[in-house]
Amino acid sequence: MRYAFDSRLGEQFYQLLPEVYRTRDKKARQAGGGSGTEDLAKYLDAHGHLLDLIHATLEQQLRDALPESSQDWLLPYFAQLLAANIVSPDSRGKHAEIAHAVSWRQRKGTLKCAEEIAEAVGQMEVEIQEGWKRVAMTPRIGMPLIPAKAWDATLDIDMTVPSEATRHPTLPAAMVDLRRPSRAVDALSTNPAARISSFGGVKQTWRQANLHGVPCFPGSFDDVSRRTVDIRTPNSGKGHYHHKRLLAYTPPPTGLFPFDPLIRTWDEALQENFIEVKHESGVLIYSNRTDRIIEITDKVTLEKKQCRIEGINFQSELEIPEGGKLELFGSKVKEVSVNTFSTDEFVLTATDCLFDELSSKGRVKLDSCTVLVMAYLNTLEAIDCIFMGIEGTEITGEIAYSRIPENAQISSDRKKMFIKSNLQDDTQPVTEHPQFISGQSSLASRAVLSPQTSKSIYEGASDQGEMGYYHRGRRNRPVHITGDSTGNLSLTPPTDGGYSLEDLIFNADVTVTGGKLVLIRSVAPSLILNTELSYDGKGNVMPSLEATDCLFGNLTVAKGLTRLEYCTVMDKADCKHLQASDCIFTGNVTDGAGNEPESGCVRYSRIPEGLIGSALNVHTGRTDTNTRETPVFIKFDYCNGGTHEHRMAVFGESGYGVLNPVTSDAIRFGAEDGGEMGAYHHKCYSLKAEAVLDKMREFLPVGIEPVLIQDTRLLRVPPEHPISEE
Repeated sequence: MRYAFDSRLGEQFYQLLPEVYRTRDKKARQAGGGSGTEDLAKYLDAHGHLLDLIHATLEQQLRDALPESSQDWLLPYFAQLLAANIVSPDSRGKHAEIAHAVSWRQRKGTLKCAEEIAEAVGQMEVEIQEGWKRVAMTPRIGMPLIPAKAWDATLDIDMTVPSEATRHPTLPAAMVDLRRPSRAVDALSTNPAARISSFGGVKQTWRQANLHGVPCFPGSFDDVSRRTVDIRTPNSGKGHYHHKRLLAYTPPPTGLFPFDPLIRTWDEALQENFIEVKHESGVLIYSNRTDRIIEITDKVTLEKKQCRIEGINFQSELEIPEGGKLELFGSKVKEVSVNTFSTDEFVLTATDCLFDELSSKGRVKLDSCTVLVMAYLNTLEAIDCIFMGIEGTEITGEIAYSRIPENAQISSDRKKMFIKSNLQDDTQPVTEHPQFISGQSSLASRAVLSPQTSKSIYEGASDQGEMGYYHRGRRNRPVHITGDSTGNLSLTPPTDGGYSLEDLIFNADVTVTGGKLVLIRSVAPSLILNTELSYDGKGNVMPSLEATDCLFGNLTVAKGLTRLEYCTVMDKADCKHLQASDCIFTGNVTDGAGNEPESGCVRYSRIPEGLIGSALNVHTGRTDTNTRETPVFIKFDYCNGGTHEHRMAVFGESGYGVLNPVTSDAIRFGAEDGGEMGAYHHKCYSLKAEAVLDKMREFLPVGIEPVLIQDTRLLRVPPEHPISEE
């Protein structure tokens, strides 16, 4: 039996010892018939614990020396040293403010500086326009013109022909040219007019076609037509066209609904530059160059090389021919097979990956992975993984903090197959059957644990976290749960809530019977709880629903206690007992029978006009923390069958439930900590917008007022082929 080290440096020192000492340590007392005591290993492991702590302290001290890698609590000290004013509510934005404090100060007043500030502080894509360029001006005789080719390489203008001369980009023309449309189009990166922006998560090089033409989308970022001066107080919808304005166009927030995946064949994804291909140290790397999910539909056979794939999903088979090796990071694969045989080197390495089936003739190393059907293996090293099936004969290697089937054909010789777990007998593997949410079809949703799952699974990883593909969580990559064939989903959580459901999008109505349901950053069109009112051992009421940062269409909790924090209910909430803080209730709040809730408390929330709230400690006096202002949600442009719609997003569409900047400040900044109420409190949309404006004012020339404009056109990639410019 091999000793299981708990310290990294202890094991490292042990492996550095000459083999003769390690052999003696393992064979100690075996002459008398007993097993090896491995006292030397235990001795080094004891020292390794202290050395690990010292090493971690030194590493953290080195990271804290630079603002890019330091802990958040050190940033105010860096800010004081650099005389920087931190305004961003986002951790990444704060680090960027300190890291770029000197460079921004050196370029103060430039457009590039303003754009960098907006994108770093607000963590949003921004396109900048100068207000004076949008105002009609009187042309002057003899005004020099920049050569058209220096402005845009696609322009070939004969200035002796008046109809062509009018296309010159530097002419201060106020009247639009009705013969040509003006909009953003695809461009080569070598074009002087080219710019790179992220359109709905896809980076694209673009240029402005026909600067003097008729704007295809008035009021958007690619509308460069000149207007008369607008002297109104600027906001997202007015006061833009003024020589004292700086216009910053940004896409509206998408909320809890991610963009649809990009579904392509392998060749199409490569041709469209969604996948970046590069060579590093003899490794062929394929990586997702977008912020979207890429789904490959056809079977892919890679080259007979060492290949690495990062952030790309495969709906079919992924194969490596004999002689090749494969590394996978953050991918979902229906079926992966590696045909290379090797007992010395890993032929398949996967981290944060999800498989239906996996097969390999050589050594395999998995970290935080889930195999939903079967893994065909010979040699395996796995940590924090879930295997629903393992097939092989006398499988050797190491399995740590992972779930394996009870009948898995692993070697019984613990010198050949090392086992480590969080069980009381840590030399035994976890074999309990994990419970997944039923009725699912996609790989990602089939791997989501249900609340009834055993604690040995959802707290069985090496860091006491969840085993499997979601070991590092689903934050910023939520999973769609579709429900059963009837379009509904039933859950039966245990009394204590069990496994909490985080970052899920329920596309079906959810009905809960049984114990307590815990939801975090999740969305449901309708949630119905039939759980009875329960009490703990001290007589205190226990919540039947505990939701944080969640968004609901309708919410019904007929009997139990509802506890909401930073939640939005878009329609009606029927809750007999309600406790809510920093929430938005758009529709009526009743007990389900037309009356008000019987008990509870509502604070720092938006409540409907008709709610008196005598049983909820809702007051109408000056001390009341609630508001009755009407929330305004973002509207988007939709094309349906040739008709244009400008409406609020509905359930399932990006931007659903996101507050419009014209919403009253009592809601946008009415939470207890000064942030916005509702489901997007944790995303800090309102605070980020104000932080961007405050920071830009600090670095703009005196008198220039920045205006943040939400533009839905920045969610759509410009067309690949230029529109007609003749």
